[in-house]
Amino acid sequence: MTKIYCVGSYSAAALKGFVANPTQDRKQVVEAMTASTGIKLIDFQITRGIFDFLAVCEGTVEQAMAIKIAVGSTGSFDQFHILESIDISGAATLAQTTLANYVPPQGK
Repeated sequence: MTKIYCVGSYSAAALKGFVANPTQDRKQVVEAMTASTGIKLIDFQITRGIFDFLAVCEGTVEQAMAIKIAVGSTGSFDQFHILESIDISGAATLAQTTLANYVPPQGK
């Protein structure tokens, strides 16, 4: 399984829900939701900064997209980004081969 990082920001409607019920356990909700897709939730944190939350998971991008589509359809997010952990050496090796076959644009 691949390590997946999900970051995002809540909508105004979701923030209104936090104010109405400030003690709700969002990690418990996220854990149940991710489990329903087969993703293993490693950690979930509410964060300060450009994003409101960070979820660290193990699973597939398709499973993460299912969560993005499902929860996104409720209007709870303004942003939701899925980051997939990769092995850079494989990509760099492929880039080496690609670069050997690339010809930059040239003037006359």
